[in-house]
Amino acid sequence: MTVRPARKQATHAGLPVMVESSGLYRRLAEAAAAGVGREGLREIAGDRQPPDEAARAAELDLAPLRAWFYANEKSTLEEADLGGCVSRAYGLSLDELVEAPEFAAARAELSDRLLVAALRGDAAGTAERDLLDAKLLGLAATAAAFGPERSLGDVVGAPATLPAFFARLPTARASAPAPPVPPESDDEARTWLDDLGRAHRELLRLVHDGRHLVFSSVTAAAVPGAAAEAPEAASAEPRLSADAVAGLGERTRGVLDRLGLLAGDLRPFRAIPAIEAELHHAAGRVAADVRPGGTLAFDGGEIDLHRFHRAMSGGGEGLAADPPPAPQHSAAGLADLLVVRQKIKAYELGEFAHVENIMAGETRERSTRRLTQVEVTTEDETETETEKERDLQSTERDELQNEAEKHVKSQLDIEAGLQVSGSYGPAASFSSSVKAGSSTSTEESQRKASSFSQEVTQRTAEKVRERVRSLVRRRTLEEFEETNRHAFSNNFTKHVRGIYRWLNKVYDAQVFNYGQRFMFDFVVPEPAAYYLYGLVENPPQDSELVKPQAPATPDGQPLRPSYLTRGNYTEFVARYRVVNAPAPPPSTRTVTFSDKQDGTTTTNFGRSGKIEIPEGYAAKSVTVQATHLFEAGSVHNFHIVIGGQLYVYTDIFGAKSGTAAAEKELSISIAVTALCWSVGVDVECVVTPEAEARWQQSVYDAVIAAYQQQLAEYNERAAQRELQRSTNQQFGRNPLVNRRVERDELKKWVIMMLAKKPDLNLDSFQPPVPMTPPEPILDLDKANANGKFIRFLENAFEWQNMLYVCYPHMWGRRARWISALNITDPDADFAAFLRAGAARVQVPVRPGFESAVAYFVYTGNIWDGNDVPRIDDDLYVPIIDEITTNLGKLDNGVPYPAGSKPWEVVVPTDLVLVQDVSDVPPLRDALKPGAPVALADGPAAAGTEVPGDASPVSGHEAASGR
Repeated sequence: MTVRPARKQATHAGLPVMVESSGLYRRLAEAAAAGVGREGLREIAGDRQPPDEAARAAELDLAPLRAWFYANEKSTLEEADLGGCVSRAYGLSLDELVEAPEFAAARAELSDRLLVAALRGDAAGTAERDLLDAKLLGLAATAAAFGPERSLGDVVGAPATLPAFFARLPTARASAPAPPVPPESDDEARTWLDDLGRAHRELLRLVHDGRHLVFSSVTAAAVPGAAAEAPEAASAEPRLSADAVAGLGERTRGVLDRLGLLAGDLRPFRAIPAIEAELHHAAGRVAADVRPGGTLAFDGGEIDLHRFHRAMSGGGEGLAADPPPAPQHSAAGLADLLVVRQKIKAYELGEFAHVENIMAGETRERSTRRLTQVEVTTEDETETETEKERDLQSTERDELQNEAEKHVKSQLDIEAGLQVSGSYGPAASFSSSVKAGSSTSTEESQRKASSFSQEVTQRTAEKVRERVRSLVRRRTLEEFEETNRHAFSNNFTKHVRGIYRWLNKVYDAQVFNYGQRFMFDFVVPEPAAYYLYGLVENPPQDSELVKPQAPATPDGQPLRPSYLTRGNYTEFVARYRVVNAPAPPPSTRTVTFSDKQDGTTTTNFGRSGKIEIPEGYAAKSVTVQATHLFEAGSVHNFHIVIGGQLYVYTDIFGAKSGTAAAEKELSISIAVTALCWSVGVDVECVVTPEAEARWQQSVYDAVIAAYQQQLAEYNERAAQRELQRSTNQQFGRNPLVNRRVERDELKKWVIMMLAKKPDLNLDSFQPPVPMTPPEPILDLDKANANGKFIRFLENAFEWQNMLYVCYPHMWGRRARWISALNITDPDADFAAFLRAGAARVQVPVRPGFESAVAYFVYTGNIWDGNDVPRIDDDLYVPIIDEITTNLGKLDNGVPYPAGSKPWEVVVPTDLVLVQDVSDVPPLRDALKPGAPVALADGPAAAGTEVPGDASPVSGHEAASGR
């Protein structure tokens, strides 16, 4: 169907309703001549102030004229007698009334009201009455120009004409409304995140280098026996040198200044943790692209998600980088509404699609079993043991002596003698003598010397032991088993040959004429764009199959561990839904050491030990805080050696900082001669490049593991889907449902073009109240305004007679060409709709709504009444007159041309039908021209007989369970 332009026709001039003397008319005409568009004129009309109370009281009462018109609408001007009506109602002649200042003021006020209604809509609902009043005043001013035989109804019923500048307003290109701008856009947040990462790397590099650190001290002289004076408020923390600060990049200095770290001395061990905290916060504010990448498989084909999102965002190369053409509709025209109606007539067997051979006695079965077992055991044990022991001992001891000496001398002398004499007889005599002597002498001497000894001991022991043990075990066993069987069985003595053939649909098509209509012609770019967008964002249940995209950098290179940073690793964690992703280690850590000794007398003290450096960190600086007490005039010393660096506190107290270089431990030695003393040491450590690389590798491993898990799930589901496709017949969707989808999508785009509203968002509900349930509450004002808009567009067009044709994908954005090529559907027309790069749509206006639709197109407002003013335009005027004059309404349509008959239309489908080989045309053997094909199990193919119960259809259906 072709819309032809309207032919120029003579038209009757209507009554003058606008007066150029009104203030609003002059301002609008001047603005239109200066090139101001419709929106600018609407703002000017909105600034018009309504008349005050005094002006309203002085307004001319037009109720008598309206009553006169309704009473004499069917009478001639002579019979109606306008002069008599004016004389009776106002006590003036018609000429005197026209010359009265109240008459001119009333015409100017009505003119301004109608201009406001044409530009901003009839919010008060008085536009039709104001138009009638303006016509009656125009009739009074120009009564002599009309013959007395003219009907009053015909004269007043002639369409009023709006000013000519309405037809010459520049048409602004429809553009989508800008979304609400958040306090910080995503681009700004991403730039801030990049600047933070740059500043973090630059400061960390300077600290690792070590040559740019400046070490200071905050000390004061120690006064013996007096309270120590606190040094001036300062800090002994290491800081960056002035040259290093001056050499920082501009973006790094901007970060430090924004975080308030650039004022005064720049202390890197404070700045780096602050930047890391802001990095963590900024990474959460950046909108991560978590849209799945890969391929979305659905019943109608596949969509490359990466290309789809790039096409939707206009980020592709070549033509895809250009915005799609602005949707436009052609100027209205007049045409015969010719509708092609088609009715299914038959199905036609097409070419061979597949041949299935089942030999006699053969059974073939395909069985697939999927078993997935996942067992995860997680054991997390944390044990922390802290043991601290102090021995504070003071001993005062004199020499203890014990001397003992003992001498013993003993002498014993013994003397003994025996003499015996005797005789026998009377003369015998006997004599005996015994002599004994004993002498004993003893001498003993003893000496003992003792000196006094005194010992005073003070001992304090403190031991703290803490142990925390957390054990978490999780075991998950997931088992899924699915068995699909597909079998072919031939229990007969003859071979079975099944032929799969394509099916084509055969339609009877015929053109019907529904008469002349006021037509609009549109070219809709990519008519299925929103449908595909909804399919990607919210796929139908159990139909989506998204192949995950391998982790890669924005430029398409494979992801490497070194690419992961503290600012971008969360994007990959979110995209691949990584569980238990390792957090980045802090770039700096502080290790402390403390020791002290209490006492009341001057004594020599010595300590030695080590300071443990955390694994993965290296010591870079040491800050020593030390103080001691000593007696005036006594010898005192206070020396501390840490990692080869000497710190002397003999006559001072306070804090000093210096360099350190160790990755496992630092040795510390303390030598003191004083009454009492205390030492505190802070060691600033920086994460090593090796530890940072280990963290990057662990995050990379977690991301790859999550990707491999998703890929395994996709492969399993893809295998299941392929198996289902091979065993189950794919019916697709009812074509009538597809036609409804096509019409709804095209109708949506057409309404947007007509209303010049690229965002058709009719919200008729009140915004939700915070801290309350989101209950839908109707907004009556919005509902009434939206209902008026909906009712007009639904009633003004014959949407059921909308005609459209889809054009190939090449008329759309180039970035989606490849995706469009892969889209198929059993319904060929719906597949063409999904692939279309553009569609031409023609929509007929419902008879009787021509003037209202034309007014809506020119002004953007809806005229609710019947007496619609028209635009002073060469095209507008004759179309309305021609439609009104030549409209022939044919409810059911008539064949076009007259007497024509339906014709057949063959449409290919994706359906196949199983047919026995005996039912197909005779087969020919290319090696034996002219000879019939003899089958192994019988005569030639033309005469082959296969038992009915041996049909491959029944065998196939029995095996597959259909």
